[in-house]
Amino acid sequence: MPSFTTLYPALLFPAIPLMMISFGNRYTSLASLIRKIHDTIITNRPTSNVVQHHLDQIKVLTTRLTLVRSVQTLSGISFLLNLISIFFSYIKIYDLALNFFGLGILIFSIAIMLFIYEIQLSTKALSKHLEDLKDFS
Repeated sequence: MPSFTTLYPALLFPAIPLMMISFGNRYTSLASLIRKIHDTIITNRPTSNVVQHHLDQIKVLTTRLTLVRSVQTLSGISFLLNLISIFFSYIKIYDLALNFFGLGILIFSIAIMLFIYEIQLSTKALSKHLEDLKDFS
């Protein structure tokens, strides 16, 4: 009995698409926020302080957008490597299956680390909004 079977990549199989869906939703939310800021600046012609505040938000949003794109790309690559691993396991070439699975796990781990970093940026952005509300009251 081989030490590596189709079971290992099959366990990871549902996790990757779920993460991709999650980041697809984050991308949609970021795009909506960017469009809202764009419309606010274009239609309202705010003061320079407000514009600067929006530009600061845009810098953070640009970084977050790049991270989301990177995580989506890495998750897609990891998913493909996982499929290749299942294929090689199916045709009983276990060494290649294990190598592709290991590479897929490594790339998925990097995607998760970027995900954690993006969450930290998101939390900082929300904290700034809360500070604005405290200043307002």
